Amino acid sequence: MSDSVTQRRLRLTSVLPVWAVALLGAILVLLFAHARPFAWMLLVMVASVLLSFALQLATQTKDGLVVRISASAAGAFVIILVGTAILLFRQ
Repeated sequence: MSDSVTQRRLRLTSVLPVWAVALLGAILVLLFAHARPFAWMLLVMVASVLLSFALQLATQTKDGLVVRISASAAGAFVIILVGTAILLFRQ
C-alpha cells in the first residue's frame, strides 16, 4: 500500500473521531448545560485534545504526527468556537 494512502487513512481514522466527540459534546452542552455552560465547553475541548493524543499514540506511527494532532485540535477548536458563539448569542 502506498505511503500517502496510509497517511490519509491514518488521518481520517485518528482525526474524524475527535471532531465527532467535539461536535457531540458541544451539542450536549448546548442542550443540557444550564449552569456554567462555558466551563462545560472548556471540558469538551480538553477531552477532545486528550482523545487526540490517545488516538495518535494508538496509531503507533510517528510520520505525520504533528499534522494529525494539529488537524484534530484545530477542528475541535473550531467546533467548540461555534458552540461557544451560539452560547453567547443565546444569552
